[in-house]
Amino acid sequence: MIKKVVILIFVFTVFFTEDATAQFIFPDEISRAHPRLISSAVDREAILKAIDTSQAIKASFEAIKNDVSKYVNQFKTDKDWLSSRLQMYWESHATNVFVKGAIFHHASGKAPVPTVRFTGQRDYVTDYKTPKIEDVKPYFEDKRGLFLQNKNTDKWEWVSPEKTGRVIENTNENIMKIARNAALVYFVEGDEAYAKLAQHVFDVYMQGLYYRNEPVDLEHGNVQNVIGLTSFQVIKENIVDELAETYDFIYDYIQENHKSRNDIYTASLKKLAEIIIKNGVPDNNWNLHQANKVIEIALVLDNNEAYKDGKGCQYYLNRVFNESEARQWSVNDVLNYGYDQDNGVWNESAGYALSVAEGFTHLAGVIEEALGVDIMPNMPVIPKAVKVMPQYLYPNKSIVAFGDSHYGELKSQPFLDVISNAQKFNKKTEEATFTSMLFMLKNKQELLTKKAPKNAFNAFVYNTNVTLNKTIEAAELTDYATASFYAPNVSWLAMRNGMDKHNGLMISQAASLGNHAHSNGIAMELYGKGYILAPEGGRGSSYFRNDYRQYYSQFPAHNTVSVNGKSQYNKMRSYYAFEVNAMYPASERKSGYYPNINFSDLYFNEPSTNADQNRVMSIVRTGENTGYYIDIFRSKTKAGTAKYHDYFYHNLGQELAFSTLNNQTISLKSSSKLNSKSGNIKAYDFLFDEMSTRIETAFKAIYDLSVNNEQVQMNMWMNADENRELFKVKSPHSEAFRKILPKAIEEAPLLTTVVRQYGEAWNNPFVAVYEPSTNKEPATIKTVETFKIDSKPSFIGVKIASKTNRVDYVFSSTSQEVCQHQSIDFTGTFGMLTQEGNVTILFIGAGKKISFNGYTVEILGKKSSSATLVTGEQFKLTNNDAILLTVPDTFKKGAMVLNIGFKQLNGSRKTIDGKKVVQFKVPPTNYQNISIKLKA
Repeated sequence: MIKKVVILIFVFTVFFTEDATAQFIFPDEISRAHPRLISSAVDREAILKAIDTSQAIKASFEAIKNDVSKYVNQFKTDKDWLSSRLQMYWESHATNVFVKGAIFHHASGKAPVPTVRFTGQRDYVTDYKTPKIEDVKPYFEDKRGLFLQNKNTDKWEWVSPEKTGRVIENTNENIMKIARNAALVYFVEGDEAYAKLAQHVFDVYMQGLYYRNEPVDLEHGNVQNVIGLTSFQVIKENIVDELAETYDFIYDYIQENHKSRNDIYTASLKKLAEIIIKNGVPDNNWNLHQANKVIEIALVLDNNEAYKDGKGCQYYLNRVFNESEARQWSVNDVLNYGYDQDNGVWNESAGYALSVAEGFTHLAGVIEEALGVDIMPNMPVIPKAVKVMPQYLYPNKSIVAFGDSHYGELKSQPFLDVISNAQKFNKKTEEATFTSMLFMLKNKQELLTKKAPKNAFNAFVYNTNVTLNKTIEAAELTDYATASFYAPNVSWLAMRNGMDKHNGLMISQAASLGNHAHSNGIAMELYGKGYILAPEGGRGSSYFRNDYRQYYSQFPAHNTVSVNGKSQYNKMRSYYAFEVNAMYPASERKSGYYPNINFSDLYFNEPSTNADQNRVMSIVRTGENTGYYIDIFRSKTKAGTAKYHDYFYHNLGQELAFSTLNNQTISLKSSSKLNSKSGNIKAYDFLFDEMSTRIETAFKAIYDLSVNNEQVQMNMWMNADENRELFKVKSPHSEAFRKILPKAIEEAPLLTTVVRQYGEAWNNPFVAVYEPSTNKEPATIKTVETFKIDSKPSFIGVKIASKTNRVDYVFSSTSQEVCQHQSIDFTGTFGMLTQEGNVTILFIGAGKKISFNGYTVEILGKKSSSATLVTGEQFKLTNNDAILLTVPDTFKKGAMVLNIGFKQLNGSRKTIDGKKVVQFKVPPTNYQNISIKLKA
């Protein structure tokens, strides 16, 4: 298949101002000859020379020619053989198509010629194969439907159109690809036999399109707003590629031999463009896809004055770039609406956001060639959209998968597009930046090593090569994938601790804001030992299937908490964000923070049950190769009438075992509570192999994953409560993995723990600790205990003791209150005290004050902020805002100073509560060594 790259050179100037919404000015006359959809740097002579001198280019071209030559030979004896396989209304000549929602219903009307048949259904998933062209019956139109081969039985059977997915349009596109390739061969070699085949197939289709009307939805639903002329979605009018390219390659042949048909051809192309503009979605990825199709049509049309209606190339380019209509906004309007102008995040799920950025970098390249100018300055958010891409990465360089996304690497193409733009317009700084980023993401040596393209002919004709500057060094990944990243326009927050593939730790959390979002509350993903161990579920088999609608897009498919089994709200286009109460370190901060703790405190109002939900998560780095996650999830209905809250956790693996804290196996029995018959939403019905037990004690769980010749575990600890029931179930496999892991693992059910808290779960929250480990690097946590303060019901504490003589005390509260445990005093909503050997670490994530053993860190001038004090042989300190630092006074008489870098802060010696101390007022300070001593 020929790779499409739209390229055209106009001799004119586009004027820009500092205003990013400045209009694009198009030329009054377009002088470039056809074909215009190949690189302007090549022509027929150059192509013939390349074929003659390059064996690779010749072989690629001959492959294209050989594939189509048999149809050319057949055309000489039976000119209708190929065209008769087109899916048309051969007998009825129907002009009017009627659909019922997302399925075809019937067609009516009578045209003078056969017309293009409309596709069967919006859903692309079907039990039937798209037939080989040789298996398609000629002139086929039968009231019984289509005669197709069943994927499951391989039997041929009659099937009604509404069960055939996109078989009809796919068949037509496959045939039109042959016509396109024949047209290409004609352009290169001038053999009219190829032009005749291409023109004939093109003629039959375009005449049939000419008499077809826009389909009508009998249900008067939203389908009417997105439907195309041949497909249920205007963005799936993929045959536009082949139609535009075929017309482009045989343009001169048509003018010389079939000029009388030209009005029909261009009218049909413009009809496609008009419906693509009229229907669709203006404020998400659809806008881009619609624009690309209209631009492709525009570039093969003649000047405006060539048409009676005045609608030629300039007209449609202007429509796309400068005019906003109900369902097709201008380029700048959609960029201003869809992108966070500060950080470059597009307002859709991860996978869609990244593809939209790639689409716009490609579009910029198209316009560079078409207009001869750089339009990137007029779209300043696009380089930001590329630069932000590493923020989506896990330590194994896979992207996150919230919403309708799937895991996988970042693509190189958007970086190459921006580099190419920088090279063409002499932007040395941008070239260096994006080249260094590409070398950071991919293997530099592999990128610099010239590889034979998959299709050397295409690479030459479309001039897709970008030469990278080998003197540029790779960037540091941590400069672009920061410890914390928050994207408010999609309600997504990522926390990372280290980007080493094996030892890095990462949490991704998302609510439901923007497009392609799920109904998932505050959902999270966890990473460990090289794998995304607690994954998202993906989107299922299709947006139009029950597995997506009822399960994959719903709460039970995510690592979240469902209320009363009823939590469910708008998916796809959703408007439910979490609020960030606090996070550490600040989003996109690159240095100066305490590196061993990340944390976030998020609030979410679950709308369907009017419930308050609060999720506090933290990454705690305990060593170069070790660390763990903390998850504190509070949930309650505002009315206080919740029957239960279900904590869902899904993990990769083959085995899941539960035990008590003293390693006794927990016995579970078969049960049937997690289903819709028990009053839960339908998503619960997708869970299977359910077993459960009432449990009042804390428990442990080990998820064991055997993968790539290693054993990886996720070790889970969950706190105790007298009103709990523990469920062990299996969930449908994560569809977010696509050929990343071994097939058996990707297709295996997810091991799932459901903990049901009867009554409220606010003052009795779910508290979980997760530690990834391997057989070679066993878990380091020895015990996990929770502690409470009777007078402070919203407080929960966690004591985590490690096998390395380390103890962490975690403090979490929903209010700014003084909490005391043993000799630790903490005022705030999240803090931690660590003791390891002679080192003590006092960490305020969000709070006012922390005290221990004579040391106190107190925030000045604010109710809440962050600070960290490390004591021991080497003191260290960081604080976001001014603090009052108090240390025990064990020094000799004299003036005291605190040394921070080259600064000295004078101390004040005092007696407080009968104890001698030294106090220092410390301004905001980046994380660094400090010393406290007598002033010299």
